[in-house]
Amino acid sequence: MEEQDLQRRVSELDSHVKLLEERVVSMERRQSMQPDMPQTALLSGSFLTRAFAVLGHYIVASLIIAIPIYIVIFVIAIVIGLSFSNM
Repeated sequence: MEEQDLQRRVSELDSHVKLLEERVVSMERRQSMQPDMPQTALLSGSFLTRAFAVLGHYIVASLIIAIPIYIVIFVIAIVIGLSFSNM
């Protein structure tokens, strides 16, 4: 009786393993069909993480835009200052 239970249990486990292997293959196939999503905090499930990611992108974009403008203004101020000092 015990041996029959063991055989039945082994066959159940074998069928369960086969089912899980099929599911893994199916999931891998489905995942390989999907385009790769970038690993970025902008796609995070956490609101706070997304908020700080947006804030960081905003600050970097602002610096990229503002620094060249400030450099141009600084150069113009130096040129004007030098022209007034020569008078």
